[in-house]
Amino acid sequence: MYETMNQPIPDVGAYLNRIGMASAPEVSLAGLNALIWAHQTHVPFEDLDVYYTRRPVSLEIPILYDKVVVRRRGGYCYELNALFARLLQDLGFDVRRVFCRVVRGRDFLPPCAHQAIVAAFGEDMYFCDVGFGGPMPAGALRIGDGVGGDVRGEYFRIDRFDDYWWTMSRDASDGRREAVLQFNTFPQTPQEFLAANMKCALDPASLFVNKLLVNLRTADGALSVTDDELTVRRGGEVQTTHLENDAALRQALASRFGIDMTA
Repeated sequence: MYETMNQPIPDVGAYLNRIGMASAPEVSLAGLNALIWAHQTHVPFEDLDVYYTRRPVSLEIPILYDKVVVRRRGGYCYELNALFARLLQDLGFDVRRVFCRVVRGRDFLPPCAHQAIVAAFGEDMYFCDVGFGGPMPAGALRIGDGVGGDVRGEYFRIDRFDDYWWTMSRDASDGRREAVLQFNTFPQTPQEFLAANMKCALDPASLFVNKLLVNLRTADGALSVTDDELTVRRGGEVQTTHLENDAALRQALASRFGIDMTA
């Protein structure tokens, strides 16, 4: 099992095609940003397997590849960032997998329940994420105390929290600065996320057990499903539609996110 969590991507070209890229970009910050944007706009965040089966999803690369690339599904952080990190590694990027705490909307320090990626270019390190169900930068964010910037129209910032942890925050639409998550830069092996993955999939109090969540970034906004509500954000406008039954949900998943639930 551990060996298959550390295997190369079966077909890098097919993976790139899945995210709308004809060929691999150069190993550079610009190339990394192109890959992040392509992934976020083609592969949805979704917890359908956990929500409907209450079973941990596999973190083995061949199974993740089959799910995301062959069957054109999405996944949540332990799936998407695991597969994307392996893609970056196979393309020649210097990356590590890291633990995160999701602190958005909380006034306490929660346990680590999110996986993200840190990429390095020389001495500079960058935070990357293609598997967060909430607001995430649409590109790599340089890690440094007080470092921030506009990422495709959204302002994100990183500040040092203590000797080991960093806080990533963003400027919300109402002008507030809100902390989103905290992360450290200590490299983790893929198998270190097995226990957290099981916790998120099996805990009766887990968000993913209790809520159906699907999100996809678009060129001019975002699409999301939360339980039986479809929300379309486009050009600053927001439209919400109630999905009356299972057939309406399946139709929305197929037409909006490219997810075929008939299988």
